[in-house]
Amino acid sequence: MTIKSKIALSNVMMVLLPLFFTAVVIFVCLNTSLGSYWHTLESMYNDENGIQFAQSMIHTYQQELWENNWGREDQNAAYYEGIRRSDEMNHLEDKLSGMGYHFMIEKNGSEIYSNLSEMDVEALMELGGEAVYSADTLTASRNDISIVKNTFYHGDKTFCILAVRREQADQGMVNYLQHYILRYIAGIAVFFVLLTLIVNSILSWWISRSILKPLNLLKDGSCRIREGDLDQKIQYNKKDEFGEVCQDFDNMRKYLKESVELRQQDEKRRKDLIAGISHDLRTPLTSVCGYVDGLLDGLADTPEKQERYLKAIKTRTGNLVNLVESLSEYSRLDRGYRYHMERTDLRAYMETYLENGKHDAVHDQVQIDFQMEKFPCIVDLDHREFKRVLENLFDNTVKYRTATHSDVLLSFRRTSDCRYVEFIYQDDGPGVPEESLEAIFDSFYRVDDSRNQSEKGSGLGLAVVKEIIRGHHGTIRAENKGGLAIIICLPLAEEDKKTL
Repeated sequence: MTIKSKIALSNVMMVLLPLFFTAVVIFVCLNTSLGSYWHTLESMYNDENGIQFAQSMIHTYQQELWENNWGREDQNAAYYEGIRRSDEMNHLEDKLSGMGYHFMIEKNGSEIYSNLSEMDVEALMELGGEAVYSADTLTASRNDISIVKNTFYHGDKTFCILAVRREQADQGMVNYLQHYILRYIAGIAVFFVLLTLIVNSILSWWISRSILKPLNLLKDGSCRIREGDLDQKIQYNKKDEFGEVCQDFDNMRKYLKESVELRQQDEKRRKDLIAGISHDLRTPLTSVCGYVDGLLDGLADTPEKQERYLKAIKTRTGNLVNLVESLSEYSRLDRGYRYHMERTDLRAYMETYLENGKHDAVHDQVQIDFQMEKFPCIVDLDHREFKRVLENLFDNTVKYRTATHSDVLLSFRRTSDCRYVEFIYQDDGPGVPEESLEAIFDSFYRVDDSRNQSEKGSGLGLAVVKEIIRGHHGTIRAENKGGLAIIICLPLAEEDKKTL
């Protein structure tokens, strides 16, 4: 059963079940000792001679008869016929006649209508006597004779209706309880049930629509997700419980989309990594195999050639070792390395690093210009891993430079919001094309032919740098500024922010 049907059925049953059980209780009461009270009530409203019914009819029709007939002044025969033919008069006459009553109408003491017979007049005088003419209102009954008289006034006019019943009529006894009260109750009950059904239909439609619309949206959304469509947003903005569910569903869709995109990126990285490893392993291995075959085939027939072959094999083997070490380092960082953070003054750290590495810089013919204002710059730093960042940057400068020496500029600056510090490493090398600035941090990515020489590097140096900076909750990007500029953004420690 659908939700709409359940709502409609529950609303109907909320009304019908109480009515049904009430009816059952009434039926049980009527058929037990409590039923005597009902019979007493029924006998109270029993109208054996129809007097109460006749009084009710006369009182009800007096205004209608005045407005349609009695207000006219002419009293000719045509007028009497006009009264007799009117709908109100016909209805009143039919009802009273059906109960055995004949009646007379007087206006200001003059008779304007009568269907009384001589026997009716005799019965009037026999039962009521002179009170028939002197009393304004009269109700009397004895044996089969009943008299009803009602006088009312309209302005300065006086009207009187006198009805008499002298024998048993076809209609018989009238029970007010059954004829009026129960009929009204039954009519009200039917109206109540019909109104309940109409209101129930409207409310059921409204409630089911407010429920089924978001459910259909969720159903369509789940179908689209199952088919792989994670871009379609659920358009339901009402501030209710279903709105919260739809919002949670949409958040789940966004999370799934991000997860799929991340998985696709990881898959692409994995494929690129495998392709890069295959390429970088194949080149030195092929070279090693070639030199070994040359030694085995006797191509190196002199000690000088043999020494040259062996040195080449050693060089290629060293490249393989460096590649394996880089892969191991990258894999270690990519798996979620736990960094050992220490509160560090970045300026003091850099001064110590440059002092310890000045002999290597001289050997590699690298001139370093360190520019930083005299202010402390406190960051959370893993000393060993950040040293690896600096070493990789200097190694790249030396490997890919086109001149015999290099100039490197190191500088620091705080961001405008004073929440981060930017460390800028800039060399005077050839730089990279603009379209490759974002890709140089990918594993095994090389820009040009000069960088496609595997003996110059594994293609993992900047990828390792990026992973380490990410582990420090920082960001890294590259720009061309008369060379390649690597800009590293690190968050300042909390106490350093508070002093600003």
